[in-house]
Amino acid sequence: MSDKLLTAGVFVLLGALFVLAANDGKVPWTKSRPPGPDWCEAHQVELSRCETCNPRLSRGGTYTVREREPKEGECPNTLVRIHLAPGVAEKVRLETHEARIGAVAEVLRANAETRYVPSSHARVGPRMAGIVREVRAVQGQEVQEGDVLALIESADFGQARSDYLQAVAVARLREKVHEREKALAEKRLGTGRDLLEAETALEEARLAVGRAAQRLAVLGVPEGKLAELTEKQDLSPVLELRAPFSGTVVEAQAVRGEAVTPERPIFAVAALERLWLSIDVYEPDFAGIAKDQKVSFFVEGLTGKRFPGRVVAIGGEVDEHTRTIRVFAEVKNVDGLLRARMFGRADVSIRPAEPKLVIPKAAVQNDGDCSLVFVSPSPDVFQARKVLLGSSYGQGWEVVGGLAAGEKVVTQGSFLLKTEVLRGQMGAG
Repeated sequence: MSDKLLTAGVFVLLGALFVLAANDGKVPWTKSRPPGPDWCEAHQVELSRCETCNPRLSRGGTYTVREREPKEGECPNTLVRIHLAPGVAEKVRLETHEARIGAVAEVLRANAETRYVPSSHARVGPRMAGIVREVRAVQGQEVQEGDVLALIESADFGQARSDYLQAVAVARLREKVHEREKALAEKRLGTGRDLLEAETALEEARLAVGRAAQRLAVLGVPEGKLAELTEKQDLSPVLELRAPFSGTVVEAQAVRGEAVTPERPIFAVAALERLWLSIDVYEPDFAGIAKDQKVSFFVEGLTGKRFPGRVVAIGGEVDEHTRTIRVFAEVKNVDGLLRARMFGRADVSIRPAEPKLVIPKAAVQNDGDCSLVFVSPSPDVFQARKVLLGSSYGQGWEVVGGLAAGEKVVTQGSFLLKTEVLRGQMGAG
C-alpha cells in the first residue's frame, strides 16, 4: 500500500512540474498582477527589482531621464538629464569649464603670404640693347636712389648722346643768327621776313634739343647730368643702370660681358621696411572685412614675433579653385626679419575687444537640430542645454543665449554625453 502511495505522489509531482514549465513557471490558478508603473510585464516582477529592464540596476546606476515630451519646435535632446554612476565621470575623464565673461575681440584667422609692396618694388633692366661692361651691385646689397647698379655699353646710347649734343650745337647757332637778325631789324637794316625766319629756325632747334634730352631721360640719364654732358662733349656709349629708389637688391642676374635687352630685367630692388600680406579669406568670412582693420601676422619659424599692420586693399574676385578672396594688408617688417613669399597666419581684427560670455569650442556639440552644451548642476548629473552661438574666437565660442555666467559646462567628454543622449546608453564600466 505504501509503495502505491509513493508511486502516485511521484506522478503528481511530475505533473505539477510539467504544468509550471508550460506556464512559464507561474501557478495557473494564481491571478496575474495587472500592469502598472512599477511592474515589468515581460518578466512579471516589480520594475524596481528587474535587473534586465531597470537601467539603475542593469547599468550600475548610469541612466538617462527624459523630463517630458518635446513641444513643437523644441529641441528634443535638451529635455534629457543624464545620471552617471559614482566613479564613471572620473573614469571617462569628464572635465568641466565655468562660463565666464571676458573682454575679447572678434578676430578672423586666415592663411597669408608675404609679398613686396607694389609701389616699392621695381625690376630694373637696360632701356637699350647692349653689353654688360661692369656689375656694381650684388643680391642683398643696400642701395640708395640713383646708385649705379651696372654699366651697359650700347651703340644706340652713344648715338642718342651724339644726337643731343648736335641738337644743342644747332640751337646755339640758331640763337646767334636770331640775335643778329633782331639787331639788324632794330636798326632798320634788315627785313621782317629774315627775322621771322630766324625766330622759326631757333624754335625748331630748341624743340630738337628738348626731344633729344627727353630721349636721354627715358634712357636713364638724370636731368642734372645734361649740363655736364654738354660741357664735356661726352660721346661715351656707356649707359649707367641706376636704382630707382632706396632699398635692397633682391635680384641680381647681370653677368659681365653678357648681352642684355630691354625685355629682360637684370636687377630687382625693393624697400623692405614694409611688406604686403596676401590673405586668403573664405566667402562666409568675407562680410566682416573692411579697409584699415588692424592685422597681426605670425610666422611659425619666428616664435614670439608679431608683425602689426592694416588692411589696405580687398580683391575683386573669388578664386575658382580655393573659393577664397584675396585681402591685402601692409605690415611693418619688425627687425627686418620678414622676406617675400613667407607663409604664416594673419589675424584680422574684425571688432574691438568688448565683454562677452565665452565657452571653449570643445563644450559645444551639435545633434543635427541644435547646438548643445551639458551643464552640471550637481556631481554626476548633466543636463543637455540648447545654446545660441555668436562669433568664434580662436578656441572659443561667444554665447548669446541659453547659458549664464558661472554655470559649469562639460568640455572634455561632451561627445560621450551626446552619444548617451542620442543612443540612451553609455557603459559605466
